[in-house]
Amino acid sequence: MIETINKILRVFERNNLFEEGVELIGSWCFSLYQKHLGAKKYPLATLDIDFLIPSPFYGKDHAGFVKQLEDLGFHVDFNKEGSLFLWSTELKIEFIAPEKSRGVDKFIKIKKLGLNAIPLRYVGFLLDEPITVIDDGIRIKVPSPERYCLHKLIVADKRKKIDKRLKDLQQAIYTFGIVDEKECRALFVSLLAKWKKRIVTSLVQAKAVLPLLKVEIEKFQFVLQNRN
Repeated sequence: MIETINKILRVFERNNLFEEGVELIGSWCFSLYQKHLGAKKYPLATLDIDFLIPSPFYGKDHAGFVKQLEDLGFHVDFNKEGSLFLWSTELKIEFIAPEKSRGVDKFIKIKKLGLNAIPLRYVGFLLDEPITVIDDGIRIKVPSPERYCLHKLIVADKRKKIDKRLKDLQQAIYTFGIVDEKECRALFVSLLAKWKKRIVTSLVQAKAVLPLLKVEIEKFQFVLQNRN
């Protein structure tokens, strides 16, 4: 599967999409944190690769972008709401964009890429201050670890499926191990009160369901609460 992931990322690189604001997010982003930034290792099992696209997208027109992914052996399909994804026997490629109006958008049309993206709340938070990770010679844009871990705690509090909530909490705690603590604290302070409340709630939940990570979780809580 790693070879397939590299081929997908090279399509994005050839189209200059990472330089035009697209980011790799989700578990494959976390995998790069583990491989290159020193995040603690733990087994990852995911059959999805997710890309976050700014909306509006100010990049160039990329005619044939989806066809380039099809040429790797993927098939185009659509979710019932109208968003496009590609799939193969090994992997599913999904495209995500920030939701414009809560509960209104069924999909976000990215005309320059020839696709409709899934609208999600909170993901716009990941687009600011991204970093670049070089993997196998590919320059990949990903969210900053500070934003990634706080975002995971925000969405974990909203998860209905326990397995997904647990994965969000684990990735948040392990990513915290590589953040700049002062930056993480400053970012937390800047958030809306309801977002901060979700983060605090998620950390309390994490202590209950991840007892082996109690020390790391308590340190995370201390950093967010420390006013110095």
